[in-house]
Amino acid sequence: MVVVLTLDSIYHAAFTMKNVVRKTDLIYAPKLSTGCKVFLKTENLQVTGSFKVRGALYKISQLSKEELENE
Repeated sequence: MVVVLTLDSIYHAAFTMKNVVRKTDLIYAPKLSTGCKVFLKTENLQVTGSFKVRGALYKISQLSKEELENE
């Protein structure tokens, strides 16, 4: 299955999760920044301690009423 990622789908996902998922910071990683600037996203500060909550919540938000009733 091919999934086409669009800017609209990214905005839609962000809007869908804005009241549930914490906005996390980017921190500069000087020791990893050899020849370029490297930043790390602090997704470990999510309530779940992981970025996985984003994908799971968005997937659930896209389920139809029938799919939700079957779960």
